Amino acid sequence: MKQYTILVFSFIFIINSFAQENFSIYGDIQINGQTFEEDSSIGAEKRDPSSQNYLNLTLDFKDYLRIGSRFELHSNPIPDLKRYEGGGISNKFIQFQKWNLDITLGNFYDQFGSGILFRSYFDPNLGIDNSMYGARIKYRPSSGIDLIGIIGKQRNYWELGDGLVRGFDAQVYLNDYIFKKSKTTVSLGGSFVTKFEEDSSTKYILPENVGAWSSRINISRGRWNFDSEYANKINDPNPDNGLIYKNGNSLIVSGIYSKKGLGIVLSGKRADNMSFRSDRNAELTQLNINFLTSLNKQQSYSLATLYPYVTQPNGETGMQFDFFYKIPKNSLLGGKYGTELNVNFSNCYTLHKTNPTDTNTIGISGTYGYESKFFKFGDEKIFQELNISLKKKINKKLKLNATYINVFNNDKILKSQLTIDGSEEKIFANIFILETEYKLKSRHTIKTEIQHLQTKQHFGNWGMGMIEFNLGSFFLSAQDLFNYGHPNSANHYYSVTTGLVKDSHRIELRYGKVRAGLFCVGGICREVPASNGFSINFTYSF
Repeated sequence: MKQYTILVFSFIFIINSFAQENFSIYGDIQINGQTFEEDSSIGAEKRDPSSQNYLNLTLDFKDYLRIGSRFELHSNPIPDLKRYEGGGISNKFIQFQKWNLDITLGNFYDQFGSGILFRSYFDPNLGIDNSMYGARIKYRPSSGIDLIGIIGKQRNYWELGDGLVRGFDAQVYLNDYIFKKSKTTVSLGGSFVTKFEEDSSTKYILPENVGAWSSRINISRGRWNFDSEYANKINDPNPDNGLIYKNGNSLIVSGIYSKKGLGIVLSGKRADNMSFRSDRNAELTQLNINFLTSLNKQQSYSLATLYPYVTQPNGETGMQFDFFYKIPKNSLLGGKYGTELNVNFSNCYTLHKTNPTDTNTIGISGTYGYESKFFKFGDEKIFQELNISLKKKINKKLKLNATYINVFNNDKILKSQLTIDGSEEKIFANIFILETEYKLKSRHTIKTEIQHLQTKQHFGNWGMGMIEFNLGSFFLSAQDLFNYGHPNSANHYYSVTTGLVKDSHRIELRYGKVRAGLFCVGGICREVPASNGFSINFTYSF
């Protein structure tokens, strides 16, 4: 590791030394390391230290040519990410931008619309890198029209997936042509994506070309905004859907009203048989072509993330309501500084399913699978969450944030939790959180959190306490998660974290225990094993 670090910094120095006026060089380094000690109380195993390291370098020549690459080095990754073991250049590209034309050859990331049909992205925390390797062309033939064409294969750890992905996207801003003087802005968009994969099945005739299309609209006027996207995908039998021949579809719609001190958002979604991979036999987060937005509040508090929602691409329908209101200053409830109220409610159900036309049984492999009414909810609730929070500034130094969360998690369907006896259950939980922030002086604060989770299911009650000192560029925190309601044994998950942020440098050191479970972002999750040890995280931008 020492030799690698010296090599990296030497390389950066040499490149910058030879850079000329027409060139600009920039990039970043990220180094993550962790040790693992045995701790039988939480099920943590002793194993060799793990590290994940990234070096991104980009060279710009004048204003029209860009060359970039990313070097990765992974040593002893956690079991769920074992296939990242090794090192080398993972991403490389050359990009030309001129004359309203943008051409990229090599690796690239992009998204069509909301991502309901196509999204290529990088999230090292989730272990996701489904970058496209091929060609992308962006073109603006005139003001108000954006066109994108892509072709390539997806990264699959250190290899490429077998499937070939092709796509086209168009976005038109109608106000540039039709509603030039209107206070209402309207834009339309559409996408088409297809994947080609050879049929290797000896039992079924599988489609080698699977196409999908989507259309979207955005309307905005004053304080109002409406956004919607609908997608349809032809039959794509795969292990995710049980090898059925039903077409897939998805809809996401949202309406927003906002003004100073008030915001209201109402959203709805439906996904039916929308698992879309460039390799039909891929699993978990591998080779996903699309991304289905999770309509629930993205939590940051430790206990609020204990029972996460996992997106169900093969069947879900639900809604989300979000309300924000700032109670005015100098009112009875607002006080001297005003009070912020936020209410968020979301739920999700299974699809309503009936027998298909070609059999009397739902979900049989090799059949149409099932029929489903588009606007009818299924009989079983998958997830539900109510969030109520109040933020209050008491005086010039003290702020309070009180939150209540009510969660229902149907683990019989989500299967997102480790269990004692191997059985899944429906989990009901109440979570109470009190956060305080006290200002010592400019850029110096003390932050505390007290959290409590109450449930009669799963592992029972949890408590959490945290104190954090932010002293300019230096920070120090200590916390403890206490599973005192566990039916077999009470467990503490304590940790101490310290670090320094200076200009473009950030270093963080941590020692403590991590519980086994799912780590989720936006409904996409990966399994995290229990661990006890040290970790270090270092980032540097140049």
